[in-house]
Amino acid sequence: MLRGAFRSLVATPAVSGVIVITLALGIGANTAIFSVVNSLLLRTLPVPTPGRLITISSDYALGHGFKAGVGWNYEMWRRFQELPPMFDGALAWTQPIFNLSTSGEQQPARALLVSGDFFRTLGVPPRLGRLLTVEDDVRGGGKDGPVVVVSHWFWQERLQGSSEVLGSKLTLDGAPFTIVGVTPREFLGVEVGQGFDVAVPLGTDPLIRGPRSILNQKSNYTLLLLVRLKADQSIEAATAALRSIQPNVLGVAPDRVATVNPSFLKEPFVAVPAPTGTSDFSRLRVRYQQPLLTLLVLVGVVLLVACVNVASVLLARATSRRFEFGVRLALGASRRQLVSQLMIESVLLSVAGAIGGLVLAGWISRALVAQLSGLDTQLVFNLEPDWRVLGYTALASLATAILFGAAPAIRATNAPPAVALRASGGARGMSDGHARLTSGLIVVQIAMSVMLVIAAGLLIRTFGHLLSVPLGFDSGRVLVVSIDTARARVDPAARLPYFQQLADAVARVPGATGVAASIHIPLSAANQAPVLFKAERVESVVGPGFFGVYGTPLVAGRDFSPADNASAPPVAIVNQAYARKFFPDRNAIGQIADKRLIVGIAGNAVFATVRSGARPTIYVPLAQSASIGAPGRTAAYVSVRVADGSPGRLTRDVSAALEAVDPGLSFSFRPLQDYVDASVAQERVVAALAGLFGALALLLAGLGVYGVTSYAVSRRRFELGIRLALGAQRLDVLGLILYRSVTIAMIGVVLGLVGALATARYLNAMLFGIVPLDPLNFALVAAVLLGVAFAAAFFPARRAMQIDPVVALRSE
Repeated sequence: MLRGAFRSLVATPAVSGVIVITLALGIGANTAIFSVVNSLLLRTLPVPTPGRLITISSDYALGHGFKAGVGWNYEMWRRFQELPPMFDGALAWTQPIFNLSTSGEQQPARALLVSGDFFRTLGVPPRLGRLLTVEDDVRGGGKDGPVVVVSHWFWQERLQGSSEVLGSKLTLDGAPFTIVGVTPREFLGVEVGQGFDVAVPLGTDPLIRGPRSILNQKSNYTLLLLVRLKADQSIEAATAALRSIQPNVLGVAPDRVATVNPSFLKEPFVAVPAPTGTSDFSRLRVRYQQPLLTLLVLVGVVLLVACVNVASVLLARATSRRFEFGVRLALGASRRQLVSQLMIESVLLSVAGAIGGLVLAGWISRALVAQLSGLDTQLVFNLEPDWRVLGYTALASLATAILFGAAPAIRATNAPPAVALRASGGARGMSDGHARLTSGLIVVQIAMSVMLVIAAGLLIRTFGHLLSVPLGFDSGRVLVVSIDTARARVDPAARLPYFQQLADAVARVPGATGVAASIHIPLSAANQAPVLFKAERVESVVGPGFFGVYGTPLVAGRDFSPADNASAPPVAIVNQAYARKFFPDRNAIGQIADKRLIVGIAGNAVFATVRSGARPTIYVPLAQSASIGAPGRTAAYVSVRVADGSPGRLTRDVSAALEAVDPGLSFSFRPLQDYVDASVAQERVVAALAGLFGALALLLAGLGVYGVTSYAVSRRRFELGIRLALGAQRLDVLGLILYRSVTIAMIGVVLGLVGALATARYLNAMLFGIVPLDPLNFALVAAVLLGVAFAAAFFPARRAMQIDPVVALRSE
């Protein structure tokens, strides 16, 4: 039976090939998006018994989407280590960016700054050499001095995979470290999607960052923890154990926990399962979970539409074989055998499509990850198929085989042998029941297409609305220079005026029409924290000339000037949104905000995210910002407005100007437009893919209508010939055919609109500037689908007009 099914498919290579390609595209797209969903949400860490890993959070942190907690400082971690062990192990880590370059333009390296028992607790073996140990996690380094472990990717790509790498030196922010090991290829860290280049012991952080080290800053709450439960330890027991030691971790008496600051520390500890790692640093799961699941649903609908199309093709193909089936039934074959053969043919087609889909899925998933990667988030996923991906593909393959194979198989074999033999495969042998089934499939196809295109329209219009949001600044001719002064020859107390000195040096570069130093720039990742925590305002530190460089108008008052230094009275500039919110009934200029005199009002500008819009913002002079932000700040931005041309053309001259001031500086360049593009990258990808899926659904719907109309014309050729012979007008024939096809399309459109009404609200969180039940979108999609259906039906209907009655009657 299998051999017979294979021979039957080979006998019609064109039809079989089209079906396989259609299924490969549908299954491949579904598998690709599921692979990314699997890597982001489902794939467990490649370590022994990942189900026993937990993070330490709180209700406050969980309420803000932080499953691993808001963070610990180093003192809390040190006290935790000194307590009697209550678990099978615990580890702490944070994710800084270190610079591999000794001077000049930066060579950033994603780092894991980890406790000494990080790899032992996880159970990660070395790929080469050894991994970090508790003995390495001491100030200044252990017996081997400061050591570092590199990732498999870094070893292969940056160190050429040399086995002689062990014992060689690697410079991190100017500090030399000895490479002692390489991690396995499959271990990408514990922060999903982030990956890492190097892993460094916590204790050696002061060698790299000096006073800025997490060991030296009690206000630095960036450490996250993973704990390995004992074999018989439950989540509830772990939560109880953690709460019992919370006062010890905080360093206070049990009755003083409520007085602890910051306030989030007094929230009772909560153990949270973490077999799949965390995403609290990058927020990837929060940002991408719904968009990816939405894309998975949309591409699933595309596959269903494709299955309906394939079912129509197979129904026509099976109907043309009814004479063959009649002969076989007359010779003693059972209907069960015929149905089984047709289902085997469907399974073979589906398996071939699944194999092609797996190949396509690898390319599509890598391209999708590359597109989802933003300016500050270079995604790194293990996209190799695991049992979930293979199982999903197998299930999709089986489901498609049943969806497009069952109806044609049953329908083609239900006629008695005498009827099937009389049919001889001709058009008139195709029953009205067949026509009704085909029409029903087209109705379903159009209904699903309407739902998909409506969703695509909402997402595309959302992206369009985001692009139309007034940013409040001109991004076209601004070059942003990110500067780190950690190794500069400057007294830490003098860094704020030093930042301005760097801006003054860059201002002398030919072609620079405006230069300003600042701690914050629009749409950088650092500005998104107030949005996450729903702060009522944004605080930005900027130097003189900032508003001119960015093209943000001052609508009242004055700009900052060099006279607004550390010894001058504290001043501030607020934006219009701030003035309206906090001073609605009076002029904001001359008022006091945060103990600062407001001297100017700037136009609204988007600083955090495009979705959040222009939030109330207070600008503080750079020279007066010593108390703002983390102590020991070494990083700043210098923004350069170019006279004309691409901002990138000034990078060489700006580099020379900075190195002339201090060769110890490190810096990197990006056009401001890159930040703008990155801010809507997620919506761009979702809109593009949704649009692609919608266009594919429209194409398939058009082909379906074309096919059913062509079939109807061929089936009614004799009838239409009689009508024309009896005097019917050719326009009447055209109307007759179009009426039937457009009626089918209208039924599908109505059902699709009803379905869309029930499901569109799911997209609400992803939309911007429109509502899910947007009547314009619904009306536009309905019109487009009906237009596509009319166009697809017109050409077969036009052929029906040209039927020669004599030829049609003679053929019967």
